[in-house]
Amino acid sequence: MDQVAGILSSLVVYNDKWGRGSVRLDDGKRLTCVGEALAGLSAGNRYRLDGRIVNHPKYGPQILVAAAAVDLPCSADALAAHLKANFRGCGAATARKLVAHYEDAGQLHALRDLLIENPHAVDFSLVTRRRIAATEGLDTAALICRDLSGRIGATGIRPAVLRRLADWLLPLVADAAEPVRQAWSVFGADPYAPIRQVEGYVFPAADRIALTCLAFPRFHHARLAALATHALRDGCERNGHSFLNAEELAERIAACDPDVPPEAALKAAQKTGEPLVVKDGCHYPVQLFHCEQALALHLARRALRMAAPMVALDAAALEADIGAAEQAMGQHFALDAGQRSALQRMLASSHLVHTVTAGPGCGKTAMMEVLAHVARDRNILFCAPTGKAAKVLSGRVRRYGRSAVTVHSLLGVRDEGYLHDEQQPLEADIVVVDESSMLDLVLARALFDALPADCHLILLGDTGQLASVGPGNVLANILLLPGDHHRLHQGHRNDGGIHELVQQCRLGAVDCHDRPGVRFSRSLPPPDDVGLSRVVHAYLDAVRRCGLERVALLMPRRRGDIHLPGWNTTYINEALRQVLNPSGKRIPGSALRLGDRIIIRRNLALDDEGLALVVNGDTGTLVACEVDDAGTSVLHLTLALDDGREILYPGGALDSLVLAYALTVHAAQGSEYQEVIVVCTVGSPAFVHRGMLYTAFSRARERLTVIGDPVAIRAICARPAPRRNARLVECTRHAMRRMHHAGHR
Repeated sequence: MDQVAGILSSLVVYNDKWGRGSVRLDDGKRLTCVGEALAGLSAGNRYRLDGRIVNHPKYGPQILVAAAAVDLPCSADALAAHLKANFRGCGAATARKLVAHYEDAGQLHALRDLLIENPHAVDFSLVTRRRIAATEGLDTAALICRDLSGRIGATGIRPAVLRRLADWLLPLVADAAEPVRQAWSVFGADPYAPIRQVEGYVFPAADRIALTCLAFPRFHHARLAALATHALRDGCERNGHSFLNAEELAERIAACDPDVPPEAALKAAQKTGEPLVVKDGCHYPVQLFHCEQALALHLARRALRMAAPMVALDAAALEADIGAAEQAMGQHFALDAGQRSALQRMLASSHLVHTVTAGPGCGKTAMMEVLAHVARDRNILFCAPTGKAAKVLSGRVRRYGRSAVTVHSLLGVRDEGYLHDEQQPLEADIVVVDESSMLDLVLARALFDALPADCHLILLGDTGQLASVGPGNVLANILLLPGDHHRLHQGHRNDGGIHELVQQCRLGAVDCHDRPGVRFSRSLPPPDDVGLSRVVHAYLDAVRRCGLERVALLMPRRRGDIHLPGWNTTYINEALRQVLNPSGKRIPGSALRLGDRIIIRRNLALDDEGLALVVNGDTGTLVACEVDDAGTSVLHLTLALDDGREILYPGGALDSLVLAYALTVHAAQGSEYQEVIVVCTVGSPAFVHRGMLYTAFSRARERLTVIGDPVAIRAICARPAPRRNARLVECTRHAMRRMHHAGHR
């Protein structure tokens, strides 16, 4: 970490979050400074800046500021100069008088602290009757934030999180005579307390601050409790578990701090009321426990409840209607025997939960197109976890006046929960969910909450693909429970080499041989200029053939550094942007440019009803930007999404957009591309396994290029997806038994 100090001679802040300025150092030299930590500073004042000095290829040496603090020397001249610069109506004479007043009382340090921590409390009536006010415009929360930045900003905590911490502390110290000093006292008493309530403030950051800045006791009950909760949540999120057993939790605690006895940490967490539940030896984050219990109850009710079939047709009439649908779809379309049998049985079933599982190209959505015709008099809602999957499904059912939306849009996003739930269910007779292997435990519970009692649910999916990013293994669990389950086997897409390779991958052994539509590189080059150019040229050739939106460059890893070569999407995206969009107009206060390919990294409602929204994973192109009159704040961006929508995206959520020339395999799940290039890198068995390759390979429709070492590829393919801890099946069966016994009493 580098550190400089000097006068901030100029500063421009963009989007109220990110600043660019110039600092005049003590030796008279000037250094450009950039970063979020500059927001809230004032030109003309002296600051200490902590960060990293780099040599920018265009702008030369500059410091990437991680933390900033007022650097006000405790001298009469410095204090007088600061007063004159920062208080309206305070001239040189008044400033000298006030400084002299404090100096005579031996309290220059008190004046210095007051100017830094609470400038609005400076009492000029001691030396003048003139009305004088601070010009910095800093409210108490901003002063707390600036104080936190100076004290803990160098630990790597983001300025946006510091601002949220300050907002959390403000009501706790609002009535204090010295709120800034009191805020630090409250925070220092338990730096782990804000974890539950401050977004982005997580245990690793709190622990760095506690141990390095506060000398907080390692075995304090607050630290032990927070450590147990973090280890539990991290273990579940990292591996997709709904819970950890005692041994797994002990391993995660030891990974964070091997000297902490797991029993002591768990006892502290339970004593202080941390959000966890222990049941039958299973340790749950409280939200996952309640989601699993609620979803199990829904599944039990639906398993025991027999409903009227989706259509009231006899076998002959149903066969005739299916034939009419096939004819309407064109002379070359016909369901195969497996599809036809599955559809007939599904439409006649009295079960309320139906599944259709199959590999890519086996006709799951084609079946839904026929279903839309046959059940045309029923209220059918179609959805998928991602916007791209919803677009594909919409294309199949549009001729029947139907459309598909994301699951989040279907439910209606609210600040707290969803518009549709058990109190206000969806108006639907049938709900169809495509790519349902992507449903995690939390989203699946929300969907089941919103289903009317007699509504049929149809889940389409492929259990060979990656499981949901979030905890749970919902589709695989549902397949083990009573219901109307169908499996398709006959492929109708990728009949050549891609289909053959995907099937090899499903079985756990690939030969890495070229075949029609598939080419292997035979090696993974280092990510240097030569190796990168090979991948870039392959990508550009594919883009020229198909267009940017129909090509995907996929790899397992996201995290990296744009300045450090590596096979990760962070570095590769920047390299591709320099080739594909080198001269796009820069978005103020952002590294993005007009014309960039982007992916949205959070769910965000675009209207007050929560029905128009974007979800984490939506991709598109940044086509326009509107800024304020000063040109420093983005009001909104226009995004052309790949699902066909053009939306206005709020400037305040700008940091949720990242480049998407290259995508992780997880981000591409639910999408199809004409051509796919896969960079295969090794990694942890818990992360890089057969499901990763299967999902990546099956994104391609016409051409697939695999770049990697054949030995490594075969090893990855032989590695099954790791087991996920879940008790959804057991909990559902237990609930069914309870309901059955209650009904017979």
